[in-house]
Amino acid sequence: MSKITIKDVANKANVSVGTVSRVINGEKNVSKENWQKVVKAIEELGYVPNTYARGLVSGKTKSISIVVPMIRTDFYDRLINSVDSVLIENNYECSIFPLLSEYRLKKFLEKSSLLYHSDGILMSSLPVHKLFKDGSVPTDKPVVLIDMESEQYDCVYIDNKQIGKIAAKILLERSSDLYVMTFVEPDTIFTSGVFKKRLDGFEEFLAANDIQFSSSKIFHSELNFHYALNEAMSILNKVQKFPVGFFATTDLFGYGIVMAAKNLGLDVGKDVFIVGVDGQPWTEDIGLTTIKQPIEEMSELATNILIQKINSVSIPARKSVRFDPLVIRRMSA
Repeated sequence: MSKITIKDVANKANVSVGTVSRVINGEKNVSKENWQKVVKAIEELGYVPNTYARGLVSGKTKSISIVVPMIRTDFYDRLINSVDSVLIENNYECSIFPLLSEYRLKKFLEKSSLLYHSDGILMSSLPVHKLFKDGSVPTDKPVVLIDMESEQYDCVYIDNKQIGKIAAKILLERSSDLYVMTFVEPDTIFTSGVFKKRLDGFEEFLAANDIQFSSSKIFHSELNFHYALNEAMSILNKVQKFPVGFFATTDLFGYGIVMAAKNLGLDVGKDVFIVGVDGQPWTEDIGLTTIKQPIEEMSELATNILIQKINSVSIPARKSVRFDPLVIRRMSA
């Protein structure tokens, strides 16, 4: 059986192809009689409109592009799932574009890139001011940023310096002998700087409270549990006097520190105090105090802002929404 086309619908309804197209795309300038004829023909023929073809006619694809630095982390898994939940409610599709390399960036600098064939773009944790000339994404489609502040684009973000200050405040309640485990982001145009901001906030709070803190107590780990575990074991083996406090700039590092302490027979929440960052669901299972980033709420809001901009007949005012970190207290602090 041959595929039913828009021409078949037009012939059966005895109207023009343009009329069928206007009905499919929800335009108002169609008489009630013709509207009913087209709808009846579509139902009887079992016609399914092609999304791409509809996009050619209406200028809208009912899809968005999501750009992320990587995809295999808890953070981006939660982000993409939250975005998709909003898209499903609004009958939108999405394509995911991980910006993994200079080659990918080169492609994204071209206006013809498949990335820009959708109705709008969500970009997460990417410094557009460094990636694109003059900080401008090469498209006239709406762009909304998640987890990144911008003066040029709509953005939904969290203050990472504030996260570091909160961590310092919590740990100082238990000990003034503090350590940090963090990740050194490579010095490239892809670097968002969130780990440095967390460390800066931590150090600023200590300095403001006249607490001496040496850079020798800042340790670095790869974004890998086993690396963090081994690093934490090495640090704790050298500690002469307990209790001590650890600021883990991501929950993954906090997990490594918790397990290292347990392996050494130390009491988490008595000998070793730990504060992590992100609010991953599994932190409850290990009793890790964490400073939660409201990833789901941020992602859902950003997606709604993007859809609003896509469907707006006028240019909405730029929105910059800052979320506050949420402290979840558990056994580790």
